[in-house]
Amino acid sequence: MATPVGHALAGVAWGALVGGRRPWFGPWRDVVFFAALAMAPDLDFLPGLVIGRPEAFHHGVSHSLGFALLFGGLMAWWGARRGAPWRWGLLGAGMYFLQVLLDWLTLDTSPPRGVPLWWPLSGRSFMAEPWLFDDVRRRPLAWATLWHDIKAAGWEVVVLGPPAGLALWWRRRRLRAAKE
Repeated sequence: MATPVGHALAGVAWGALVGGRRPWFGPWRDVVFFAALAMAPDLDFLPGLVIGRPEAFHHGVSHSLGFALLFGGLMAWWGARRGAPWRWGLLGAGMYFLQVLLDWLTLDTSPPRGVPLWWPLSGRSFMAEPWLFDDVRRRPLAWATLWHDIKAAGWEVVVLGPPAGLALWWRRRRLRAAKE
């Protein structure tokens, strides 16, 4: 799976692109909101944490198109209460599926390898070949593991940082133009 750094950068880019001409909560709060929302699929480790096995449900069906659409539906319902269901639904579904796609593009060395990308249409797990991002290692806790993860996050910044920065610049211009 990609690191939280990569997921946050991709989320900021997507949110800035589909954000429209008005802020959701405020310019900088939006950036934090987009970054946090991009990590929603990784909350699937919480049920495993309760049973003492954090990886038990990670990268399961919660990392799929089906769950992205479900999440988009929940966000649309939430947005309907604010008068903008399509805006919220598109943000949520896109943000969620983008996180799943990043995990698909990442080397996965722990079983089951890959993500069930097309669930419920297919239960098969998929991983891009060749992959773009390196895996995150958790064990053994050692300097070599930490250094590997720092390099993986650094590569994500190199690849995803420029699109995120460009999307934020473009959004800032759109927000300024809307005020004029």
